[in-house]
Amino acid sequence: MNLYDATIQLLLDNKPLLLFLVIAIGYFIGRIKVMGFSFGVAAVLFVGLAFGALHPDMALPDMVYILGLVLFVYTIGLRSGASFFASFKKSGLRDNLVVMGILVFSAILTILLGHCMGVKSTLTAGLFCGSLTNTPALASVVDILKHSISDPASTEARNLLAEPVVGYSLSYPIGVMGVIFLFQLGIRFWKIDFKKEAATTADITGISTEELVHVNVFVTQSRYIGRTLREIGESGEIGEILVSRRLPYGSNEIEVPGPSTIIKSGDILTLVGWHADLERYQSQLGIPTGRDLALDGSSVGVRRIFVSNKAVVGKSIRELQLHQKFHAIITRIRRGDVDLPRSPDLTLEAGDRVRIVAPKEQMKEVSQFLGDSYQRLSEVDYISISIGIVLGLLLGMLPVPLPGGSTFRLGFAAGPLIVALILGKLGRSGRIVWVMSLNANLTLRQMGAVFFLAGIGLKAGYSFYSTFQTAGFQLIAMGAIVTLATSLLGILIFRLVFKMPFNLLMGVMSAVHTQPACLAFANEKDDSGAANIGYATVFPTAMVMKILLAQVILGW
Repeated sequence: MNLYDATIQLLLDNKPLLLFLVIAIGYFIGRIKVMGFSFGVAAVLFVGLAFGALHPDMALPDMVYILGLVLFVYTIGLRSGASFFASFKKSGLRDNLVVMGILVFSAILTILLGHCMGVKSTLTAGLFCGSLTNTPALASVVDILKHSISDPASTEARNLLAEPVVGYSLSYPIGVMGVIFLFQLGIRFWKIDFKKEAATTADITGISTEELVHVNVFVTQSRYIGRTLREIGESGEIGEILVSRRLPYGSNEIEVPGPSTIIKSGDILTLVGWHADLERYQSQLGIPTGRDLALDGSSVGVRRIFVSNKAVVGKSIRELQLHQKFHAIITRIRRGDVDLPRSPDLTLEAGDRVRIVAPKEQMKEVSQFLGDSYQRLSEVDYISISIGIVLGLLLGMLPVPLPGGSTFRLGFAAGPLIVALILGKLGRSGRIVWVMSLNANLTLRQMGAVFFLAGIGLKAGYSFYSTFQTAGFQLIAMGAIVTLATSLLGILIFRLVFKMPFNLLMGVMSAVHTQPACLAFANEKDDSGAANIGYATVFPTAMVMKILLAQVILGW
């Protein structure tokens, strides 16, 4: 046995070795940049295809990529749940309707190309699924064919069932690469600066990379004198600005104000907020003063504290009642690398770093109340994760009846994602905390992504190679046209018509193709998390639409 055959046999006999070899090589290649372009984690998929083409058995058990897919979409859903539902108050409904229109266009284009080139509907339906990289849609097509034949064991039946898979395997790789290529082309063509894009994205998603600042104001405006901070805040007269300290007129003792604190003429207030908001609203309260209350040595202290206590995770700032318990307030919340706008309704998550202003003698009690344990943040609550995934898988298994007696299922992707979105919005149910720390979420998400990419690449590799030799370039060309036309149409509509920030746009278009590899590429280009929100906003709609449209193409 020569070295090549021995290597192939080694990989065939050691599936874990094969998995992690593909991941390692894929990661290495993904970091290589050529003229500013790199595949990132998506390179794992292409390495998987290359290895899979070496031998028909060079594949991993389906459980590997299914597990990766479930972990990937579930963690995305948990992270994006609150923003997903909030987006419908802004542009989410519009985006979903546009995505439906884009997918209908894609289906019509696929049917027309199939008729013009004389391609069978079975191949065309598989090609549509591969061009838009949707495995559940392919599964629904194969399921319908299985129920339409009388002898599933016959050669004719096997060939018929293979036809959608052939179309899928030939168009799938370009279904991924084409979208990533257009993303990179769009970044270069529009000269995208993701730091600037993040500022625009903040208005839609609530995500901002801008840091909060503070100013000190001497109160002179009579319309605020004699009113409580609760009244002023609820009126919206000073936006989302927070008052973190107060020095009453004629006193040398700084205090931490609460909702019932009454503003008096001559008070000095420390205002915390975004720079633009402070410039806009501080003059409405009074005039700037050179005295910085944050620097005064007093009985009031400030400290950054990690939120790790499960009893407070998933609760809003208002529910914590920190001022009533400790005369303390939260002035800033940092989640990951981003400062979040502080509002009474903001829900705390494990791993949040909150800035507390409180009397120094109360700081230890506040710290214990919030947790402040970094070690506890690294712990994953596998009970809540497992319950959530079980609920998602059960939802994905439910048959949904369609006209004509057929059914479809949401599958391993849409089911867990929908459940995770709901649980991410809830935060907690009684003593069960659904959300997890950002570090734990990102770790599980990345692991899920590489398992999925390696598994699906190895599975499709040999089919892609063998069917390419028989079907030639015709189906590949058709798939490329469908992929590029669909993506280009979506990018132009969202960018030129709706002026959508490109980081959010990449997430939406990744969901149009229901493609985690494209989303992983988007996340590598922009780390604000906006792409995940765009992805989660339209993914369920895109998933269901493609399952339905694939069946329409099959019967056309």
